[in-house]
Amino acid sequence: MKNFRNVYILFTALIFMSCSDSVINYNEPSPVYNEILSVNISNVNVKLFITGNDSLTTGYNELFFRVTRDSVQQNTGNIKFYPKMWMTPHLWHSTPVCSTFNYDNSSGYYKGYAVFNMATSPPILVWNSFITFKDAQGTNYDSDSIPTYTSYHPEKQYEVFTDSTEDTKYYVTLIKPFSPVTGLNDFWVILHKSDEIEQYFEQLNEPKMYISVYELDSLNHSSGNISPVAGSGGIYRGKINLPYSGIWRVSDSIYYHNHYITNNPPPMPEFNFELQ
Repeated sequence: MKNFRNVYILFTALIFMSCSDSVINYNEPSPVYNEILSVNISNVNVKLFITGNDSLTTGYNELFFRVTRDSVQQNTGNIKFYPKMWMTPHLWHSTPVCSTFNYDNSSGYYKGYAVFNMATSPPILVWNSFITFKDAQGTNYDSDSIPTYTSYHPEKQYEVFTDSTEDTKYYVTLIKPFSPVTGLNDFWVILHKSDEIEQYFEQLNEPKMYISVYELDSLNHSSGNISPVAGSGGIYRGKINLPYSGIWRVSDSIYYHNHYITNNPPPMPEFNFELQ
């Protein structure tokens, strides 16, 4: 009987160890980098990659560039990326883009972002992108126009609004969450101002943000939300609480230059999240 008990304890321990090893996994899957375009500039090759999608999308995109010169991978200097959308032969606009793509040691790419404000519809509507690689010695390698394509993704939200006091246009763009879950979610956004015809953009991190979260149908407000605060990279980071299924709206008030720029004139920028 004693031997049987010892065998039982050993057998149970082995099962527990086996189950523990199969459940506990501290390694997150490595991102898969999908090549979107490649361009040769003299003896320099620049490739653009993204993760999570097979194409660029409207809204926020994290971009990764890899540069080789004479087939040798580069990790110094920086990249500038500038998309243009021609609406007529004489009228064009751009979109919010990271001002400089610097080399990121953790990923092994020059890293930044772009917020595309239009989906493409070839051959009429196509982004024409220009890439500049600036090496460590300050020499620029400028590409010709590169056709670039985007698809519409409704979960990648951004809002455009105008402050009539200063006659200034602003973009507030969602970074997280694209697929919200019940309970607390990270709520990350970035803020840009632009000129009137949206050719040049500046990322801002001085304004203050205040959010309100409520259910669209009942107007019930949720609690435990944390208004976003600007941090590293100029990203505003906060939290939103989506306690149960339904459509939830996040209303964002932004205070800048001693007044609320988001309700002058209304409406305020708002983001909708649906939980099944």
